[in-house]
Amino acid sequence: MSAFSVAADGQRRIRKMQLLALLPVSIAAVVNCGYQYLAVLAAEPGRASDDLRSNLAAGLGASYQEPGLYDWIAAGLAHFLPMLLLALVIGGFWERIIAAQRRRALESGFIPIALLLTLMLPGSAPFSHIVYGMSFAILLGKGIFGGDGKTFISPALLGVAIVQVSFPSAAGQHPLWQGLAGYSGSDAIARYHRGGETALAEAGIDLWSAFIGNISGTLGTSSLLAVGLGAAVLLSARIIAWRLLLAQVIGLAVVATLFNLSGTDAGAAAMPAYWHLLLGSFAFGAVFIACDPVASCCTNPGRWIQGFLIGALVVLIRVANSTHPDAVIPAMLLASISAPLIDHAVIAWNIRQRGRRHV
Repeated sequence: MSAFSVAADGQRRIRKMQLLALLPVSIAAVVNCGYQYLAVLAAEPGRASDDLRSNLAAGLGASYQEPGLYDWIAAGLAHFLPMLLLALVIGGFWERIIAAQRRRALESGFIPIALLLTLMLPGSAPFSHIVYGMSFAILLGKGIFGGDGKTFISPALLGVAIVQVSFPSAAGQHPLWQGLAGYSGSDAIARYHRGGETALAEAGIDLWSAFIGNISGTLGTSSLLAVGLGAAVLLSARIIAWRLLLAQVIGLAVVATLFNLSGTDAGAAAMPAYWHLLLGSFAFGAVFIACDPVASCCTNPGRWIQGFLIGALVVLIRVANSTHPDAVIPAMLLASISAPLIDHAVIAWNIRQRGRRHV
């Protein structure tokens, strides 16, 4: 068997395990999306909008009057599936063009990219933004580097970052935008900036609801429980590095604790580490974006350094910049770009140490 065939088999295995790990996250995304949508309509029926997703939810019989599990699933699927299908179509379109130009077989790496990008967007993201973000993800995040496994940054992360930068004030009257801070995700961290845990309690956010994901946010990032199940799948299959995952949590906990001990009792500086972990998209990004084999360090010391850097940056940005409450996307972009440099520094240091021992 050729080295190319072995590499291709490895890429297919990684993709299958990624999709399996994203299954509980997708289920949680559908249920919570439907729940949030119908909860807002129940409180304010006049906010119903006349768009494809709302009409599809109504066509499936999703009712906001005493809704049950079916209503939540129907409303969630009405929002989630059109977004995912559009991302898949755009990804497949660009992959087909790239394959034809390079005279090679069509790669299926766009499938997990489309799912990841969809899960990092709010349920009301305009279709034009999905086309925009997915195009950048495939062309600049993957295709320009040669295809699957040859990039150094998560294509889905790049696609969402481009959308976030291009449409920083994206908002609308769609019910799902309530409780969101544009493409930055949940506004729970912004609420903490304004009023601490009291503001969270007023919004109905407690530890349990944040853990299971029963709060507003981007589609797939609100449930720590679902993300944890996905992490267990990837760790058991040895797709992601446990050192990198643990280092991110340590970095977040250390820097958050240092801010807590500084005596500052205003804004996110007073936010305990567990709230940093539960709110926003840190957990999702730590597992599915930062630990992506193509976007992370290859050396064990490098993984500890990169992971700690991600956790520290997330807290620093959250504390220093209340206009960017989640901070996960810029932190992980910086860490991904730094990964080759970190590995280079680690390898160079090892070479010097070995040289000194043989002098």
